[in-house]
Formats: sequence, C-alpha cells, structure tokens
Amino acid sequence: MWIRHCIARIEASNSGYLDQVGWIRTRAERIALDASGEPMPWFTYPALHFLRERVKPDWRVLEFGAGMGTLWWSRHVREAVAIEHDADWADHVTNKCNARLIRVSAGSAEDYLRPALISGTYSVVIVDGIFRNECLAIAPSLLDNGGVIVLDDAQREEYRSAVEALRGQGFKLLPLHGPQPVSKHPGCTAILYRDVNVLGL
Repeated sequence: MWIRHCIARIEASNSGYLDQVGWIRTRAERIALDASGEPMPWFTYPALHFLRERVKPDWRVLEFGAGMGTLWWSRHVREAVAIEHDADWADHVTNKCNARLIRVSAGSAEDYLRPALISGTYSVVIVDGIFRNECLAIAPSLLDNGGVIVLDDAQREEYRSAVEALRGQGFKLLPLHGPQPVSKHPGCTAILYRDVNVLGL
C-alpha cells in the first residue's frame, strides 16, 4: 500500500494538476509563481483560473495588502492601486511593477482605510491585508457600477459576520475552495458580487 502512495506522489509531482499550475514550484521556492515563473495572486487556483478568464484591460483594481498579486494585476489592468502598511514590503513591490503603492500606518483601521476613501472607484476591490472586516465594510462604497469584492482566506471564521453583512446588502457569494500557492493546506478565495457585475456572473 505504501509503495502505491509513494508512486502516486511522484506521479502527481511530475505530471499532475499541482505540477501544471506551478504549485510544486511555489512550495519549493516559497513564493507565489505560476508554472511559467510569473507572479500570481496568492488566491486559490480555482479563483485565479476564474479571474484570469474574465479580467479586462480597462479595469481599475484596488488591493488592501500589496504582494505578488499586485505584480499580476499591474500586467493585466489599466490601473492597479495597492494599500500597504509595511514600508519595506511596499518598496520591494514598487521596484518590480508599475502599480501605485500607497503606504499607510497600521496604527488604526481609520488610518489604513483613509486613502481608499479618496482614491475613486474600482472594478475590483481585493481584501487581503490587515483590518479585513473594516475593509469589507467600506468596500461597497469603492465599487464602480458592476464592481466586485474579492476576499482571500474567506474560510476564516472571523470574517463571517462581515461577509453576511454584505450579503444583507444584496451581494451574492461565490466561494472558490482549493489548493493555493506555497501552502500545503487548502483555502478559500471568495467573490462577492451583485446581479450586474464585471465578471458576467
């Protein structure tokens, strides 16, 4: 039995789904890259596939929390804006892409959110940084007509009440569970959308 398990693991690592999407590489290098070595958001693979098929070059995208996804979005949309509290990490990301990085204090949710409230509206608002419940609360006011919200790590219990509040405002929830870069544990990236939305849902 254990021999079959070993063979199955070897086969999966060489030619299976995890190899095809680049997970083996991300696990080894501890960084979110696709199979060709390009940066990718730290979303579940089902969520990334879903968004990759629908992303439009005229979108504006706001990220709460900069990262490898910032590099990916900056290559696919008209404007990518990221709000980041870690100055060193913000500098690292800025040096690798043409996204607009806004450095903020992590002292309070109010400080963290303030730049987003005066930066216009967006096709996609991504919640993947600190103060996520507070980010979710203001996200609807940051959306264009048809805009959507993407919440990473949506399986976490601490975000449930904020998600339910959005559903109470008419948002629908599309949870996309599955493997994710680097981690050996599955996760969930959720999309919150209304009837009219940029994703064609």
